[in-house]
Amino acid sequence: MADPDARNVNRAPSEGGEHGKYGGNEGADGYKIEIASVKGLIAPLEESVVGARAVKNGQEKLTAYLQHCGAPELLESGKAFLEEWGFGMGELADHADAVVERLYEAIAGYMLADLMRIKDFWPSDENMAKLPSGAAGKWSWEHVGAPEMEKRPEDTALSKFARKLQSEYGDES
Repeated sequence: MADPDARNVNRAPSEGGEHGKYGGNEGADGYKIEIASVKGLIAPLEESVVGARAVKNGQEKLTAYLQHCGAPELLESGKAFLEEWGFGMGELADHADAVVERLYEAIAGYMLADLMRIKDFWPSDENMAKLPSGAAGKWSWEHVGAPEMEKRPEDTALSKFARKLQSEYGDES
């Protein structure tokens, strides 16, 4: 028979885990900050994708403004610029679409982790794969036990950069 405490191992004490012995969610904010900050990134990114696609798909309209510029050299260089710019903006839009898709996945992961009260969750590919999916996954999670989530790497590139700056400009008082 499965250990009844197994499903509560990955819960924070304020969420009823370890020494909170399955109490409520008093004082726990869950993943509100992460969800809100990730959601804040999506709208501007989606707007920029729309703008980039408009540049890519609206080259004829933009080129039409150059027809009466008076200099054939300017017309040709303007057309070449718009063609290359449109291609680049299209590429940016395609890659930004992939980023938006991953951000939506991260939000879904944080929301599910918040509902399941998972301690120290971050949306790595491995952790996202460990989240329960469907009724059978939820049943397994609750009755058999939750897998342990990977810890967020301590030494990220951002933390290394921040430490370097702090050491250089640490105490200038």
